[in-house]
Amino acid sequence: MNLYRLDEMAALEGETAVCLGTFDGVHLGHQALVAQTVTAARAQGLIPCAYTFDLPPASVFSKERSLTVLSTLEEKASLLCRHGIQRVAYSHFDMSVAQQSAEEFFEDILLRQLKARHVVIGFHYHFGQKARGDAQYMRTLCEKAGIGLSVVPPVKLPTGELVSSTAIREYLHLGDRAGAQRMLNRTLSEREEQLLGGKDQ
Repeated sequence: MNLYRLDEMAALEGETAVCLGTFDGVHLGHQALVAQTVTAARAQGLIPCAYTFDLPPASVFSKERSLTVLSTLEEKASLLCRHGIQRVAYSHFDMSVAQQSAEEFFEDILLRQLKARHVVIGFHYHFGQKARGDAQYMRTLCEKAGIGLSVVPPVKLPTGELVSSTAIREYLHLGDRAGAQRMLNRTLSEREEQLLGGKDQ
């Protein structure tokens, strides 16, 4: 598995198409980001990559108990690679990372370390200190740097329900295996099975 901790590695060799997100569960919405990344990489002769964190940012900022995660970092990387990602880079999320400006994130991580030539994000993606960067600002930065950007729209079930990690956690909490699996587009992992009906609480 090509899993790299960003602060322990040199800049990646080869230019990349990079999708950004927490990827908890690697559900249908995440799979849409990955598919767009692989498509962009093939069209432009780039390496399809993903960049994420070892912890969901919400779990660091939350004043409540730790956020229940659907997937470990290794599970996320395995699922991402299964869908066509070749390299998964991650950072340990803490307050120092949270205080990094949107511009620093773009310049230092995306351009310098990941060598991004195309970026793929979800419609509601935010980045940088206090999540000030959004999809429109990412577009501005990408245009200025001369690199491509794809913004993936919301992914919904045929019922109209928005696919999200939060919704999957709720299905698991209610013991609804089928509901969770519809959004994950796969059978539950051992970890997710443990969460059914709040058994891991």
